[in-house]
Amino acid sequence: MKNLTVTAAALCLGITTGFAHDSGPAHTHDEAPSTQVLRFVVEKKGPVKAPDLLKEKVPVSGQGFWKFIAAKDAVPTPPETQPFLKGAHGTIIFDSKRDTVYWGLEKVGFVAFSNHLSQSWVVKGDAAFTAGGLHGADILQRAGKSPMVAVADNVKGEVYLTDTTFQHADRLDWPATEPYKDKKEYHPTDTAFINAKEMFVTDGYGKGFFMPVTTTPLKYKGSFFGGKSLSQTPHGITYDSSDKSMYISARPEGLIKKWSIAKEKIAAISALPPGNSVCDIDLWGHYALVPCLDGANKTPGPLFIVNLKTQSIVSTIRPKEDLGYADAQHMHDAAWYFHKKGGKTEVYIIFTNWNPGGIGALKLVNLPD
Repeated sequence: MKNLTVTAAALCLGITTGFAHDSGPAHTHDEAPSTQVLRFVVEKKGPVKAPDLLKEKVPVSGQGFWKFIAAKDAVPTPPETQPFLKGAHGTIIFDSKRDTVYWGLEKVGFVAFSNHLSQSWVVKGDAAFTAGGLHGADILQRAGKSPMVAVADNVKGEVYLTDTTFQHADRLDWPATEPYKDKKEYHPTDTAFINAKEMFVTDGYGKGFFMPVTTTPLKYKGSFFGGKSLSQTPHGITYDSSDKSMYISARPEGLIKKWSIAKEKIAAISALPPGNSVCDIDLWGHYALVPCLDGANKTPGPLFIVNLKTQSIVSTIRPKEDLGYADAQHMHDAAWYFHKKGGKTEVYIIFTNWNPGGIGALKLVNLPD
């Protein structure tokens, strides 16, 4: 079966493919590539050796190599977080070198999970992390230093730069230049590092632009890309170091838009099945973990695994419907998590859901079809 493309038909269906670049008040528009509809393909093999065959009968979700079970004993939430879980609207990052996952929880700060996701605590850090909403974040490893973290606060309209001690936050205020006239227009939702000196921020809940930022000093570079012609809600942004591109999660349109940093234009557009609203993606090589706020016909949001090389959906995982996570109505963010055990790599998905809020974990297993 050949990959499908959508051009004029996509516009009739309300799929936004336009793109704008703004350096001040003027806009320029580039012709967008055709939209490629992601097809469903079951994979028998994956990027790591399959786990041992699971002998017991337990609920599973997913297809082919990519089948998962609920890891209900993982990511226990500290008692002090309980009053704030229902309103959780945050982000997940994974420090792979220290086996630690961080969850941004509004009004609490960062919650850490370590020792193979078995222990947790609230990190007591800079007051900035408890004042607003830790909506979307990125982590960058550094030699000889703790990892750098950038987090977008959609509530206060700011971006914070810190490290995994979280003791000090450098604050980046709104751009205060065209196309922004007032701070109320700016509600950033995610960040993505290119390297230790430069990152991007996307204003998913504001005017819809994404923009480059330097880290030293922490300031906007002055270019603004996208806007509402790119997406009504460019909710997530992810850097792909393999070809120096950015993936923009166009949430309501259900599109993943690949943007070339060098050419400053959209290079590819991938469409999820109609009705699925993509919040963000997390990359593992050419595999994208894609959490969706909603599924088709307002069903509970699934997690898709997308092979970006073959432009195919290789697994559809439904935490609420298949695995008993009763509160997992809307997937807000998700991250790959890996644990070395002997000569094998255990693969997990950590997800956070919204309205109601919460966090959960899934483990890759091997079961016959």
